[in-house]
Amino acid sequence: PDGNPQWGDIDWSNLDLSKLGRPRGRGTRPPSRVGIVVAAVVAAAFLLPLFFGPLIGFLTDLLWFRSVGFEDVYLRRYTAGFWAFVVFLLLFFALAAPNLYVALRAAVAPRAVVDPAKPRQSALATTLRLLPILLVPAFFFGLAGGSMWDDLLRWQNAVPFGQTDPIFGQDIGFYFFTLPVIEFVRGWLMTAVILIAVGAIAIYALRGVASVAALPGTAPVTVRGALSIARPARAHLSILGGLFLALVAAGYWLDRYDLLFRVDGVITGAAYTSVNARLLALSLLTGLVGIAALACIANAFARTLWVLGGSILLWIVAGILVGGVYPGIVETFVVRPDQLNRERPYLERNIAATREAYGLAGIEESLVNVEDTPKREDAARDLSDTQSIRLWDYRPLLDAYQQLQALRQYYHFNDVDVDRYTIGGVERPVMLSARELDPALLPREARIWQNLHLFYTHGQGAVLTNVGAVTPEGLPRLQLRDIPPQGEPRIEQPRIYYGELTKDYVIVGTTQDEFDYASERDVTTRFSGGGGVGIGGLWDRLLFAMRFADFNLLISGQIGSESRVLFNRQIDARVRLVAPFLRFDKDPYLVVSGGKLYWIQDAYTTGSRYPYSQHYFRSEINYIRNSVKIVTDAYDGSMTFYVVDDQDPVIRTLRNVYPSLFAKSVAEMPADLRAHLRYPEDLFRMQVEIFATYHMTNPDEFYNRGDAWKIANEISQQGGPKQPIEPYYVTTRLPGSSEREFLLFVPMTPAGNDRDNMVAWIAGRADAAQYGKLRVLRFPKDRVIFGPLQIEARIEADATIRQQLTLLSSGAGANLTRGNLIVLPVGNSFLYIEPLFVQATQGRIPELKRVILATQDRVVMEDTFERALARLFDTPPSTPPVTGTQPPAATPQPGASPSPGASPSPGASPTGVPSDVAGLVRLASDQYTRAQEALRAGDLERYAREIKTLEDTLARLRTATGQR
Repeated sequence: PDGNPQWGDIDWSNLDLSKLGRPRGRGTRPPSRVGIVVAAVVAAAFLLPLFFGPLIGFLTDLLWFRSVGFEDVYLRRYTAGFWAFVVFLLLFFALAAPNLYVALRAAVAPRAVVDPAKPRQSALATTLRLLPILLVPAFFFGLAGGSMWDDLLRWQNAVPFGQTDPIFGQDIGFYFFTLPVIEFVRGWLMTAVILIAVGAIAIYALRGVASVAALPGTAPVTVRGALSIARPARAHLSILGGLFLALVAAGYWLDRYDLLFRVDGVITGAAYTSVNARLLALSLLTGLVGIAALACIANAFARTLWVLGGSILLWIVAGILVGGVYPGIVETFVVRPDQLNRERPYLERNIAATREAYGLAGIEESLVNVEDTPKREDAARDLSDTQSIRLWDYRPLLDAYQQLQALRQYYHFNDVDVDRYTIGGVERPVMLSARELDPALLPREARIWQNLHLFYTHGQGAVLTNVGAVTPEGLPRLQLRDIPPQGEPRIEQPRIYYGELTKDYVIVGTTQDEFDYASERDVTTRFSGGGGVGIGGLWDRLLFAMRFADFNLLISGQIGSESRVLFNRQIDARVRLVAPFLRFDKDPYLVVSGGKLYWIQDAYTTGSRYPYSQHYFRSEINYIRNSVKIVTDAYDGSMTFYVVDDQDPVIRTLRNVYPSLFAKSVAEMPADLRAHLRYPEDLFRMQVEIFATYHMTNPDEFYNRGDAWKIANEISQQGGPKQPIEPYYVTTRLPGSSEREFLLFVPMTPAGNDRDNMVAWIAGRADAAQYGKLRVLRFPKDRVIFGPLQIEARIEADATIRQQLTLLSSGAGANLTRGNLIVLPVGNSFLYIEPLFVQATQGRIPELKRVILATQDRVVMEDTFERALARLFDTPPSTPPVTGTQPPAATPQPGASPSPGASPSPGASPTGVPSDVAGLVRLASDQYTRAQEALRAGDLERYAREIKTLEDTLARLRTATGQR
């Protein structure tokens, strides 16, 4: 009526795209040769790095895996990834190519510029011409499939759990191994169908088959433009739409299984609303969308859209009402008014599943009626070996090692590990650390290529201290020390080529001797172990020069035919390369065995789909097992994977995938190495934090959370904030046990910020007979057992102790550090032990200056553990706690040496006391022997007297030798 053209008046079918992709006419100048060369160079510069770098990485990694004996593991992984890539790439082609042909054929319109006599041949020819374009999306779809190599291998080799979920009756292995693959395939197909549909719509739009058609000018303006789709195109798009809706329906069906892992109300897993509302809603939505999919496919052969439109409308309405409103009504009006009764059976499922998934189902619990003070006979039995009482904290000890035993600026101690060793026929807990070489600590002018990669190649030995061994000056008494190693345990091969700090590559077997250690002159050595990749040939040198981007590997004249490159030397990264499908403990520890050094690292199998199991805080994990121990030789880097838990279905599945990697069980580990296995710290902390809530097995109690726990807090720095106690290793005797054990433990207090009394004590057992078991000591709820923070408060409340702490921490340039507050069971009581370290800010050599001991009713502080222990049992309860450096005089006993309070000054020689050095040494030895005999006999009073007389004798000995 107004004569102006509208959007709907455009005839898109007149757009001729038939010449797209065809050669230009004669008038078009062909590109010059120079242009072709330039284009080729630019394309190569862009594409070569994309493929060349990964190729170099693949080849050098293959050589590395071959050198460590796991070539089959590497090839298994890459073979699985490659075939998955090929299968999914071809699958995309199989889906996309026919759709491209159908779209091109359906796009033939009467006015299109094609040969009307040969539409089929023309569409086929165009499809073949455009197939190379499909390589781009097919490549990325193939990569997505290849990335699933681990899930696909597990699915092919799955081992059932032998347990089923309570809702669908599926074996738990279905959720671990099968469901992830099904969900990936559905998502992959969904993305492929969407991309293919978008491509088909684009072809139809460009060819004018799908267009906006003009309606008569008398129609309202709002409806003058109408979508016009040719019937063949509509049929094609209807089928694609039907496939899309079918995949949506499959997604709803699979979402039913996800109810078992999602948080639902107060628990993880399908609770009342999920079982009685969401499950029904998802099943209904699956059926409705399935009907919509069939209607969409039927629309390809029908002229009406009402069935399709009605199905989709019904799906949308049902999704809102059934999927959202109905579960909300059930939750609000059925569950919340009576939540505990409604959720009780699901709480029981959650508790049982979580305890099983985290290895807590068989935990041993016992109630201990704690006595205020340890009995003398218990103290004599459990505390007689004072060197086994843990006084050293790893933090000040690490500083002490660095200051006393680094010896040269390029050596560094990275961590302190706790273990136990039999030395001199006595098994004791010890603390040890590897002396590693860190090239970054070399002077700047010494950091040349030859030094970094050929000369400084390895660390040297280790340092070891009994956990309670202290010199009179407060320094650690070193059991193993120096370079070459002196002391016990004996080390015959101290060189560390593989460790926690060995991040860079080194080359051995060159014409350059390697630095071993410094003496009157530098002592050198040559690597004689196995492993490493040969780089004697030009091709090998070229390959690794490109990998490390280091031209020196090509031109160095010191590399010969026998040279080998050692790389991937950091032990944590090393094992992750071999077994990326495992999770690893963050603290590998050093072991001395058979005169050699080894690293032991704990590895875990985990899962995130254990039905009804609680997810670990801030992670997806809801299942874990410590199934593997990895032993790495610190000299030659050889790795052995030992299966510890052969009942774990996940490791059994992985063993099917990689039989050579997991060929050995822990029973085949050498006995000396097996004696050093520990309860892993990361697993223990995870189990403890879960057990803090899931120790409540009664669903009513669990629902109310009235008895929830947390790891106890402590204060590690004088005047500092409180922080959770780190689990620590000790050797002690558990209540009711006749033997001492090596344990990892932590005390527990009530959850919340207002209560700090100790409610439980949890230990992970590591000795052979009890390895891997957890023991929980519970305390009566009707009395208060002091927790670590309350003991800290009692220490601060003692005026004399507080004064001493202030004096120790207020010295110029000195810091006072409080060590781990150890809560040690002694019979049916507990002894609290807190060492105090003074450390200069400049020299940073920490000295153990005081030891605080406490029971439920007393707190004492002395300069040594022995004196504090004697004071704890020697002072009557009515006497105020003695905290100064000078103990009160003990009452002399017949036949006993006089106590310090009654003794003459150290410079004098009372009757019967020798004045010569040799005589004083013999007297001190006799007094020490008598003191130890008294301690073993449980006579703590006589032990205290002998120690005091021994101190007087040592003072006279210092005077006699001219020392002060």
